[in-house]
Amino acid sequence: MHTLHTSPVKSRSRFNTWVTMLVMPLFMAACASVDNISLEDEARIGAENHPKIIEQYGGVYDNPKVTAYVASVMERIAKASDKPDMRYRITVLDSPVVNAFALPGGYTYVTRGLLALANNEAELAGVIGHEIAHVTARHGAKRQTTQQNAAILAGVLGAAINAGTGIDPGVTNDVIRLGGGAILAGYSREQEYEADNLGIQTLARAGYDPMAQADLLVSLGRYSSYLTGSEVKSSSGWFDSHPNNKDRVDKAREKANSRTLPTTTRIGAARHMAAIDGMLYGDGVEQGIIAGRQFSHPGLKVQFKVPVGFELENFPDKVVATHENDIKVIFDMANRPKGLGMKEYIADIWAAQAKPGAVKSITVQGREAAIGTVATKGGTAHLLAIANGDGRIFRFGVLASSSQRANAETVFDSVRRNIKFLSNAAARAIKPLRVSIITVQSGDSINSLARLMAGQQGRRSLFLVLNGLKEGNSLVPGQRLKLIVN
Repeated sequence: MHTLHTSPVKSRSRFNTWVTMLVMPLFMAACASVDNISLEDEARIGAENHPKIIEQYGGVYDNPKVTAYVASVMERIAKASDKPDMRYRITVLDSPVVNAFALPGGYTYVTRGLLALANNEAELAGVIGHEIAHVTARHGAKRQTTQQNAAILAGVLGAAINAGTGIDPGVTNDVIRLGGGAILAGYSREQEYEADNLGIQTLARAGYDPMAQADLLVSLGRYSSYLTGSEVKSSSGWFDSHPNNKDRVDKAREKANSRTLPTTTRIGAARHMAAIDGMLYGDGVEQGIIAGRQFSHPGLKVQFKVPVGFELENFPDKVVATHENDIKVIFDMANRPKGLGMKEYIADIWAAQAKPGAVKSITVQGREAAIGTVATKGGTAHLLAIANGDGRIFRFGVLASSSQRANAETVFDSVRRNIKFLSNAAARAIKPLRVSIITVQSGDSINSLARLMAGQQGRRSLFLVLNGLKEGNSLVPGQRLKLIVN
């Protein structure tokens, strides 16, 4: 959550405007044939939406070592692509979300979250090859001619950004998903398989081991299971609109084993590990840091914890915690109208259109605050507004369906009790997590190294997933592995 976004109360309209701006030219072209959407049009679409993607994903990751490495892999893959003369651009996004996607015109993106998950250069090259295959096959333009979707973006590797719209009294599950979700996912199952095949061919022509793409798909599936705490992917998300992970892995391996491909073996593990050593992992301090169920923002000097079972996600203008029972916790900020108390703010501004129930003035650790309850469409929302003293308001909301009314109250009370305002010293002590590449020594084991991982929850599972290891694997002295450290 960036501190610059001080008016999240308007975030829904801003986001919908963003989406409208993105899809308008595509609606206009929807009835045309792909031949009528020129390459110049595609380049223009990419150029126009490039800055919007950067803004939505938290900016460009400013790390010259990482940037140069990724650019070199893109150059190698581009030369081996079906259209080597096309101009390709690749951007490393400053996002912990594991994702990659492309826009028409050759604009390609990978997140630092994906770089942390990949175990070698060939896996990264496989991602890039898949993405530019969508571009060279003109899948974005073809998708528009069928009018099956109004947008062109697809998060090919899958951790969708669930961009909640803030507390809207009329909506309890209003979600716009970037990078693989309903509104911006535009590629068909057949197009995904085609991009896989084209990407694997490009991977082999570039001299990389073509099996690397299947290897990364396996890691993606395991990482998704790690996030959900289950070996079975939840029913919503990227895999709903894209081929099943096992199917894609099987097909990718079959293609990689094809006798028609060049026999190549380049992996580039050492080069990849060297590039990502020291790279930021998870959220940066400027956005606030998630550690398990706790969110801490040193700039705002605020910290809070959500109850067991909630998963926190950090977005540019809000922090959202979700639970499988469909209860959602949202934290964001708004400007405080001059002279307005917190009770009046909830009743007259924040929930004015929803006719809130009883709004009560309270204090939270000595700060002026107020709480209220709003009846939503099919549910309820509990609201908490806290004056921050700098002209801004901290806003906490718990949204739930009618069937979860009692649980929502319990969650709301728990969140209220676990809000903490930080001293200067405590804020300075918050440090971001980073990727550290270590060399396995004699006597090291999965258990001993996993204990060195920062954080408390799921350290062993994350260690295994990030390093492509399984239970029972033996470590070899000299082997290079990833740790996540403070």
